[in-house]
Amino acid sequence: MSAFERRRWEWENATAGAIAGFATVAAMHPLDVVRTRFAVNDGRLTNLPSYKNTAHAIFTITRLEGLRGLYAGFYPAVLGSTVSWGLYFLFYGRAKQRYSKNGTHTLSPGLHLAAAAEAGALGFFLHQSYLADKNKTAA
Repeated sequence: MSAFERRRWEWENATAGAIAGFATVAAMHPLDVVRTRFAVNDGRLTNLPSYKNTAHAIFTITRLEGLRGLYAGFYPAVLGSTVSWGLYFLFYGRAKQRYSKNGTHTLSPGLHLAAAAEAGALGFFLHQSYLADKNKTAA
């Protein structure tokens, strides 16, 4: 495999991770909103609607606020997930390539685990530093 093909494959992995992150948030964000509403609604405040269960919460939020209510806070969540998973897949592919000596050796399960841990740590620190800078700018 040429250097160009390896580089293209790395970006394909990063793109696949970013798409997966976007799809996950797009599909599951309404449940995250419901979870947050359950956490906020502890029964002490009377101006918030009381939800009986998850289905009732989804129905009530949709009826009172429309679909916008179910996707409140979607943009920051989708940006964070897309960037995080894109970085993770990029770093994981690069770590596997480095550990396998550019594809000439098969990786053991321990080296797969090491590559995954490395990718997770790098993605976490880069993404957290981005969020810290963004929050400093917003403050």
